[in-house]
Amino acid sequence: MKLRGRFTLTLALAALVPISVAAVVTREVIAESYRSDYHDTRRNVEQSMQREIARLSSQVTEATASLASQQHPFVGGILRDLNKNTLDTSALRKLREQGGPVMRGLSLDILTVTGPDDAVLISPHYRAATGEPNPLVRQRASSTAGKAYFVRDKVMTGPTVETVLVAQAAQLSRDQGYSVGVWAGRRVTDDILAAVRRPGRVDARIVTPSGEVLLAPASKEWTSLASDPPSRMPLPGPDGAPVGFVEIAVSDGNLDAVLRKLTYTSAGLALAALAAVVLIGLLVARRTARDLDLLVEGSLAASRGDLDHRVPVRSRDEVGAVAAAFNFMMEDLRTSKERLVIAERIAAWQEIARRLAHEIKNPLTPIQMAMDTLRKTWKKQHPKFDEILEESTATVLEEADRLKHIVTEFSDFARMPKPNFGRVDLNDVVRSAVSLYQGAVPVEVKLFDKLPELDADKGQMTQVVLNLVENARDAIGQRADGHIAVSTRLGDAGDRAMFVVEDNGPGVPSDLKDKVFAPYFTTKHAKGGTGLGLAIVHRIISDHGGRIAVHDVRGGGARFTIELPLRNGTALLASRSRSG
Repeated sequence: MKLRGRFTLTLALAALVPISVAAVVTREVIAESYRSDYHDTRRNVEQSMQREIARLSSQVTEATASLASQQHPFVGGILRDLNKNTLDTSALRKLREQGGPVMRGLSLDILTVTGPDDAVLISPHYRAATGEPNPLVRQRASSTAGKAYFVRDKVMTGPTVETVLVAQAAQLSRDQGYSVGVWAGRRVTDDILAAVRRPGRVDARIVTPSGEVLLAPASKEWTSLASDPPSRMPLPGPDGAPVGFVEIAVSDGNLDAVLRKLTYTSAGLALAALAAVVLIGLLVARRTARDLDLLVEGSLAASRGDLDHRVPVRSRDEVGAVAAAFNFMMEDLRTSKERLVIAERIAAWQEIARRLAHEIKNPLTPIQMAMDTLRKTWKKQHPKFDEILEESTATVLEEADRLKHIVTEFSDFARMPKPNFGRVDLNDVVRSAVSLYQGAVPVEVKLFDKLPELDADKGQMTQVVLNLVENARDAIGQRADGHIAVSTRLGDAGDRAMFVVEDNGPGVPSDLKDKVFAPYFTTKHAKGGTGLGLAIVHRIISDHGGRIAVHDVRGGGARFTIELPLRNGTALLASRSRSG
């Protein structure tokens, strides 16, 4: 990203950050307020429902206790009739006629009175049970100690019989050895749920443990009213196990609506601020980055080697000072480069002259020794002078041929022509060069099928392949397991061709890697090496704008890797060496 883009982005972020922080903080404060209200509401309605359940249970317990009292004219009258043995058919008919008014007078929906034999004496809410045995009344009076509980019981509504949820209590009334059971209760209706319901905010229903709905919620949208699970308050049965649950759902829909509105408002403000800041940033960045763009162009020109490029100085501020300093630096670099080129040429020729002198000195020593021997034997008229003459002249001629070979190679290296660039298929070059070694040395070839053509001198590329394969061949020597691998591939960036020659020879010692491409450096003096093979490869690759590197191979050996640009003029990095 360019400077003007970063500048604009920074301004945009600087504006967005405080707005975003303010929006988030405000949103969280409001959300926390709504959540607190939500939890308070949920807790309050739960407490209200618990009070309603307790109130209903208390009313049923008190009504049952009042009815079961000996002082109550209805149950007390039954006990007196039992004691007098006057509870005949006529008395029972009269009691059954009074049962309904008594039940309604105590605001009860359930009333059952059983005699000493547990037979139902009266049951105005469900007349079909009259006369039937019902030991549950006595059992529940004993197990619940007269406390109210919830149960599903049968109630006649007109001609039909319904099974409804009731709050019920059972007590025994005793007098002079006789006891009657009193079982009374009230239906659980929507009235108990209405105490906590708030339209659109709070709703309630009653369900069985299996999920059957006994009292439906007021709203048809029960499932979407609240995102949290509903509160559940058990309605304990006579054995303590719940026969149903009151479920209360508290809506948090208002919170979602407020948060959505606040989010949309914050997003709108952020976008408006961003648009304004981007516009201002573009205007400011355009003026600020204009002169910097010129400096960037100058730097790119310098990276391409154009040291004659100059940046116009248009202001007297810091940017203008940098431009002036850049121009001074470019002039200094150009001068330094000229001096460096001259110094490098002198140093290079000095090194070549030193190595050439060393190479020439080696054959001169045996020539001098041979001539000294001839002169001494001639003066002494040695009897084997003819034999010594033949041996000495052979030595002189052999070393003279060696001198001639050295001078010829040096002349060829010095006269190496510039590359004649053309479109070259590197795979074809490798196939052609490696075919010359067919049967002479084991060479494994792996070529990249889709390798594009590159700008190169085909003849010089062939010389590179031959020199590297020959170098690998010398490295493996006469090893029975000697192996050479040649491969090509496309560089990761897609802008270069890769050529690799690998062998399993002794490798290149780490202290000699920096010297392998120097002219006349060789480790193969015994084999007649001149030290120009890799130097020629290095020079050809450099002239093609590529690079060559030598690596170690795991398990032993050396790997020479060449990278060549696909297009002439796009130079890559210089030669280097590293461990592989």
